[in-house]
Amino acid sequence: MEKTVIYLLEDGYVDFVVEKIRTKMEKLLEEKDKIFVILAGGKTPLPVYEKLAEQKLPWDRIHFFLSDERYVPLDSDQSNFRNINEVLFSRAKIPSSNVHYVDTSLPVEKACEKYERGIRSATDQFDLAILGMGPDGHVASIFDLETGNKDGLVTFTDPSGDPKVPRVTLTFRALNTSRYVFFLIRGKEKINRLT
Repeated sequence: MEKTVIYLLEDGYVDFVVEKIRTKMEKLLEEKDKIFVILAGGKTPLPVYEKLAEQKLPWDRIHFFLSDERYVPLDSDQSNFRNINEVLFSRAKIPSSNVHYVDTSLPVEKACEKYERGIRSATDQFDLAILGMGPDGHVASIFDLETGNKDGLVTFTDPSGDPKVPRVTLTFRALNTSRYVFFLIRGKEKINRLT
């Protein structure tokens, strides 16, 4: 990991953060033909993704992976894929071949295997990760060190978080391959966890 930046988000944060992300993506695209980006789920990053969709970027050169997914149907309002698709993928007209997601129609173990195969066939290093933190301090769907430290790039958790459903998540091993990490943290409860 070359650099981690933590943004403690206040009102008016969206334009500032989008400018930082866009600038970093453009720099990375000067170095490489394609870049590989991890996107956090949850509510905090959605306004950032929505504004990011308005940016003039070569979307056909950017591949997106979800940091985690709740094990719900992809059309559920609890699905990270659905929520990110609505505000970013569909609005920016990102090619479907550049959007890598967890296939929740499969049994959870098979979905993990398929997602990990997809990651390994695409890249051995992520260029940028946009991550968040839950109110209980979890990152991606890593609620404990045992989950985060599992072998491999992808694993699943027992029902936890809100809603209490199984989740598929990238492990610390996968997240740590990212060259640059932006943490988007909003709300006193989350910010207090950092101190």
